[in-house]
Amino acid sequence: MLKNKDWLFLIPGMTTVAVVTQVPFLLTLVYSTLRWNLARPDLPVKFTWFKNYWYFLRIQDWPQIPEFYYIVWQTILITFCALALCTIVGFLLALLLDHAIPGVNVARTLILGPFFVMSTASGVIWKTTILNTTFGWYGVIAKFLGFTPVDLISYHPIAVIVILFSWRWMPFFVLMMLAGLQSIPEEIVDSMEVDGTNWWQATFLVKLPMIRKHITVAMMLGLIFLVKEFGLILVTTAGGPGTSSYTLPYAVYMQVFNASNVGRAGALAVITVILTLVGINVLYHTIQKRSAIYE
Repeated sequence: MLKNKDWLFLIPGMTTVAVVTQVPFLLTLVYSTLRWNLARPDLPVKFTWFKNYWYFLRIQDWPQIPEFYYIVWQTILITFCALALCTIVGFLLALLLDHAIPGVNVARTLILGPFFVMSTASGVIWKTTILNTTFGWYGVIAKFLGFTPVDLISYHPIAVIVILFSWRWMPFFVLMMLAGLQSIPEEIVDSMEVDGTNWWQATFLVKLPMIRKHITVAMMLGLIFLVKEFGLILVTTAGGPGTSSYTLPYAVYMQVFNASNVGRAGALAVITVILTLVGINVLYHTIQKRSAIYE
């Protein structure tokens, strides 16, 4: 506990965090209540309360489902599919890298590569040199095997985005889980070998529970990273075909740079933050309940 005036040392850090995070969010809240169209400078900026929110929710349009809810569903689908893939495959890769074998340090360095590549740059590389049906690796290999390559970006945009999101953020999960595996005491590893524990028991009954907190942190942060991912969609599917691969952050981008509507973009951004916080809480309590069963 803090004593006397020790709390004064927290003021600079708290002030910096507040300015960097809370002030922009408060401004977004203010913008979300305005009618502000950048394409119509002749229209005055007007305070409209919650009209921008009702525009997206459109409760009065039911039973016809507004497009906003399809975008929310696509965001949830993409995020949680990528999160599950990153967690499962990331854990398996971390197990592979948790061995003192020749070249393991090189492998660890290489597998972290995608994490340090800009989203837009990696998206362009995937779209032009890998998934292109004419001169990309996918197209060349498919033709070599006698198949007609299908444009995956056009026909299966959700699956492509999930794969790209997973490829982009899986190194973070590997890094977190590998750190957890490396922190397991050598005495426990030696005890498992002496007791004749097989691989399955050692992995899922001993190691997995011991790095539960590392997995929880990876999933919490990973959920935030995946929800806010935007660059990969911009340079690959561009939200298409139509709006079939829109996510909430991409919809915010379109409201600002395509529709020039600051108020609606602000409302959509606030809704995105609220849904993200709800998702984090649901995921956290789900993990805690599942962990309590095995304790």
